[in-house]
Amino acid sequence: MTIDESFDALYKLLRGSRCASPLLHARTLFDSGNEAESISELKKIRHNYQESRKNALATEFDVAQPADKESKQLLKRQSKAIDALGQMDELVSMLTLQITQVQKQNTTLPIAAPKSIETHRISSPSDDLDNYLRQKLPFATSDVDVRRVLCERCNLTMLPEDHELRAGERFVIFSSGLGYVVEVDEPPLENNSVRILTWLDRKRMLPIPLSKWNKSASKSKVLKLEPIAPEAFRAISTPESHVKLPRRDRSDENSDTAERDKILDVGAFSQLLDAAQRSGIVPGSGLIIQVRDCEFRLGRFNKGLQMMETLYTTFIGAESQRNQRLQREEAEIASGRKKISPKDLLAKRAQDNQTTQVVDRTKVRFQRVLEGLRGLLPLEKASNEMD
Repeated sequence: MTIDESFDALYKLLRGSRCASPLLHARTLFDSGNEAESISELKKIRHNYQESRKNALATEFDVAQPADKESKQLLKRQSKAIDALGQMDELVSMLTLQITQVQKQNTTLPIAAPKSIETHRISSPSDDLDNYLRQKLPFATSDVDVRRVLCERCNLTMLPEDHELRAGERFVIFSSGLGYVVEVDEPPLENNSVRILTWLDRKRMLPIPLSKWNKSASKSKVLKLEPIAPEAFRAISTPESHVKLPRRDRSDENSDTAERDKILDVGAFSQLLDAAQRSGIVPGSGLIIQVRDCEFRLGRFNKGLQMMETLYTTFIGAESQRNQRLQREEAEIASGRKKISPKDLLAKRAQDNQTTQVVDRTKVRFQRVLEGLRGLLPLEKASNEMD
């Protein structure tokens, strides 16, 4: 069983518990290449889970006595807890072994601070695109912002497994919530590591081990950047049309997309994103963009469902807190503890009602996306079996 499969199996056991969200965070750390932090998070999850199941684990059963209904339920809970703790220990062992193997290979982090070494320009970007990125990229403070800026003037494409690197090729690397635009140096490879430059200021960066580069590319953390011809510039608000599935011909891709869109289309994510931003109570709504562009578009529906379920749980908690706050405010106004003029009270209630409608609309669109992703799980399973 791979590490990704172990995370999936463990999440199925913990789904619905308080440990489910921290487990997704641990998986995100692993996907970002932070195995040590992922292990630390998993150990915290194990400790908290064991504490929450302390009574069930400490209960002893007399096999000589027939078990009643309550004992059977407790025994089932105990068995599930033991299974979950065993899977956590196994997952920690797998991650620890991977760190050991990486250290033996003397690999470095995928992104390092650039050295102050000026170098020659291999293939100059067009002046228009160069100036455009100089104006826009400094204001892009996250990987989502960088992706949006680039997709207005460039195509972002996944790399096939057999892609051969060439000097002058441009890529965007996503790491630790940031995006870096780079260009392959001359020669592209040295000591089995990829040599890259920052695109705009032409400074050489520390080489990235080829194994790490390929791993990041397989997870869509390294995408090829191809500038669009000036005459083809068009207003593009979403990058989903630029991310292409590797090793698939056009007829298969169109067929899969048509079948997928019968259940859930990209527009549902855009509607959800708009409603979530308007509601003002969905923290990290940028995660919706990530699920749409990196999970849904690439057919990873199970992982996208897990991420959306976590965000939906956070949204429901925020909605409950808002409702409680509104009830307290109404009680304070009715009792006279809070003074407010009739005009201001009328305006407040109108604003609250308007926001409530947006929140309700957000909930409906969340449910539509979640139901669609659940309906797509058989498609992902069938696709994996074909591969």
